[in-house]
Amino acid sequence: MKKPFLNARIFMGSMTNLANRPFRRWVTGFGAEATIGEMAIASYVVKGGSQDAALLRRDAHEKIFGAQIVGANPNHLAKAARLAERYGADFVDFNCACPHQSVISHGGGAMLLTRPDKIVTQLDAIRQAVSIPVTIKIRKGYEADDDVAQAVVDVAQRVGFDAVFIHGRTKAAQYRGPCDWECIEAVARNSDIPVIGCGDLAHGNDVMCREETSACAGFALARGALAKPWVFREIAERQPLDPSSQQRLEWFKTLVTYTLDAFGRDRRGLDKSQKFLLNQLEFMCRYVPPAVLGRELPTQERVELWTPRDDLEALWAQSSRDAHKTLLGLAGFPEEPVADPRQDDEAGKP
Repeated sequence: MKKPFLNARIFMGSMTNLANRPFRRWVTGFGAEATIGEMAIASYVVKGGSQDAALLRRDAHEKIFGAQIVGANPNHLAKAARLAERYGADFVDFNCACPHQSVISHGGGAMLLTRPDKIVTQLDAIRQAVSIPVTIKIRKGYEADDDVAQAVVDVAQRVGFDAVFIHGRTKAAQYRGPCDWECIEAVARNSDIPVIGCGDLAHGNDVMCREETSACAGFALARGALAKPWVFREIAERQPLDPSSQQRLEWFKTLVTYTLDAFGRDRRGLDKSQKFLLNQLEFMCRYVPPAVLGRELPTQERVELWTPRDDLEALWAQSSRDAHKTLLGLAGFPEEPVADPRQDDEAGKP
């Protein structure tokens, strides 16, 4: 493997609405060496959108934090990058991989891969705007038969970017089908800047097997870490883990605490926390213990029928909202909000 970017080899990738501050704090505790925030839309940041600007802020517990921005307007991207640096980001990541229509319809995300020769304008604006390292997140290409990754990385190198994250699928593939690791490895071998590979990494063994022969400087995990956040501990300890249903609940209690710490325990905070935690449980319920299945389950595969080892594990395996709310209660999620003392003060005024 090549020299790592910022001395980190294992990254928690960006995921909109999921890779928020409490989740990144949680996986940092499991061993994620670096974390990337939720995608912030540069034009919204520039227009004063507080929600998008907040996505550029690190959690105090993160070791290495990358703020991710998306957009097509060079001036907006530059201003968002400067704000990320001001907020304490260790690096700025430019998203040219997002396949969502709301992003590509405005010329951003994966749409920029359709004309790799023209992307230099956006890259140069970001590079000139900040003194911290800058990276780019790309896909293999846009259309199903595209393979423009090397062309985009060549441009990024010339502009002075410090590293590249490559998801080995095209925009057309979205998140379906196998990740093209041959493409990722070829770009890693032929590039001077560090390449961090992304796609279908769900278990510690997935990473450890690739490390032996990879030309990549590191790996980023995203969807796999939603179902199995302790994957980072597997990588750090160099061995697979099979946590009990009770251990998983204890770990989830920590995420509940971190989430309430971040969003508050008033009505608004509880509503926001519950929405996020229920979304997270939709992924965690997909985990199937390898001891039960006889093998580790790939990211793309779903198994509906298997025999849980105890009642709590059976609860974890359910996909219903009622089951998830039961798990929230077992994890200590409050039934009632805590009153905001400022509201009490206002109520007591004559």
